[in-house]
Amino acid sequence: MLCAPSAAERNERSMRVRLIARMVVGSSLALWALAANYLGAAESSSLLQAKRDVEAKGFLFAASHDEIIAKAKQEAALRVLYSFEPETMKAFKDGFGKKYPFINLTVEEIAGTDSAQRFIMELKAGRGANWDLTHLSSEFYSDYTPYLEKVDLLGMAQHGVLQIQPPMIHPKNRNALAAATILGSIVYNKTLLPPQQAPKGWEDLLRPEFKGKKFLAELRSSTIAGLIPAKGKEWVLDYARRLAAQDPIWVRGATRFLSAMNNGEYTLHSGVYYHTAIRLQQRGAHNLEVVLAEPVPVRLNQPYGIVQGAKNRHAALLFLEYICSAEGQQLIDEIEPVKSSIYFPGAKVEQLLRGRKLSVAGWDDFDRMGAYTEEIFHAFGMPQGKK
Repeated sequence: MLCAPSAAERNERSMRVRLIARMVVGSSLALWALAANYLGAAESSSLLQAKRDVEAKGFLFAASHDEIIAKAKQEAALRVLYSFEPETMKAFKDGFGKKYPFINLTVEEIAGTDSAQRFIMELKAGRGANWDLTHLSSEFYSDYTPYLEKVDLLGMAQHGVLQIQPPMIHPKNRNALAAATILGSIVYNKTLLPPQQAPKGWEDLLRPEFKGKKFLAELRSSTIAGLIPAKGKEWVLDYARRLAAQDPIWVRGATRFLSAMNNGEYTLHSGVYYHTAIRLQQRGAHNLEVVLAEPVPVRLNQPYGIVQGAKNRHAALLFLEYICSAEGQQLIDEIEPVKSSIYFPGAKVEQLLRGRKLSVAGWDDFDRMGAYTEEIFHAFGMPQGKK
């Protein structure tokens, strides 16, 4: 017959179990500590190697975020040429100022192709270093690139030195980023055109009932140009010719025509910026309905780079990080509605586009969009060389 263990035996067994458990836990913690130390050392080694590699090519690469802040404190100033809405820039200035009160931020708007061309001439003449950070016009992007500071934004983002989503940064040049996104859409007056009869896709605009001054069409349509990555240039140029054969009402610009559409003067617009229509809706244009036809044209927007010879490069890095942060992206979505970066997880644009077919004009297409728009202009049958 088996005897039950005595109280003393039970206590001894319990002590042994606890001892073994402590040994196992201690060993596990030691292994975790060793693994963490190893991974930390590997990451540190990887970061330092990346720093050495790019610095050998003449790029600026900060080893830590603390280093950026320390040097930004020494600079204590920042001068920015911007192309956001003035209200957006004011919100940026307020938020950035609270986060980095030691930086004296000066901003000035640069808008339109004429302003961009004048600044490029200043860069070529060596007078651009009065500014630290500049908006890069997509129409002249390649003209800017020789005059931008060699700063490895991409490498610092990939290694966590800068909290910026790496896809927002130019993958080859590594020293420019796009902080926002523009989407293309179709807009109609829902009191004049029943939703069941409204276009759902781009080719619906070619239906016979829309022929003969039945809809507005932008003469220089970057929205249609934005279909090229997904559909191909030949398809888009053929589509442009068929759209022109519908005999639309040709216009330039969108806001005033959409306002007139809301008042019942027009029925349908074949392609405008999504955020423009949404902003008008938010301001009371409740007769407008917006269609995100697929593939949705998606274009990078609000590109920025640090000017060659800039005096306040580290302050500029902090500002770029700020506008690409959750706070900065939220401000864009609130003030310039639904215009945040497609590459920022959880921002309104990324949420809106989930599961949709897209036509993304990325960095490879960035400086081609002007040429694409010009080809479409001529496919519409407009005279060569006439603006």
